[in-house]
Amino acid sequence: MEELVRRTWYADGDPNISRRLAAIDVLEGLARATHAMTAELNGEVLGVILGSVRSEKTRWHRLPYRLRQIRLLPPLLFSGEGHRRLAEELEILRVDDDLRRETDKTYDAEVALFVVSPAARGKGVGGRLFGEMMGLFRKLGVREYFLFTDTSCDYGFYDHRGLVRRAERHVDADGKPKTFFLYEGGLL
Repeated sequence: MEELVRRTWYADGDPNISRRLAAIDVLEGLARATHAMTAELNGEVLGVILGSVRSEKTRWHRLPYRLRQIRLLPPLLFSGEGHRRLAEELEILRVDDDLRRETDKTYDAEVALFVVSPAARGKGVGGRLFGEMMGLFRKLGVREYFLFTDTSCDYGFYDHRGLVRRAERHVDADGKPKTFFLYEGGLL
């Protein structure tokens, strides 16, 4: 999972820093998740979706993931590139929190992480993973869920599936404009 996330979102820059950032990102998703699904072919992970059902969350579930995240931080804090990129990641989390507050809603579930290998895009991998997670959400009685995404991802995927863009924020990160979104979906 970490390698898929690294190749997809952290491929540039120092490989050691990129690996740590990808690991922190995956641990963040796992800390929030109560369910996980992967798509693999010949031992290679092609896609991952992590879902979180609010009624199944516990505070203690997050602790081991948070501790592992903390252990990954020191080399990032003592490197110029690591410090800068970590600050960018913290800004993304802040923007996500702002978007969540803007909706002023409590959702039954969240898609905490969803990533498909660039080589597998357009082959139905993402659609199948997403459909499986929605089937699980339905089975568990989820009525509404949300997810965060941004313009570096294929956010049209969510538009195509009928999700509603409930909030968005434009940010100029490192001289590159980016828009962050909170999408909402309903299951009946």
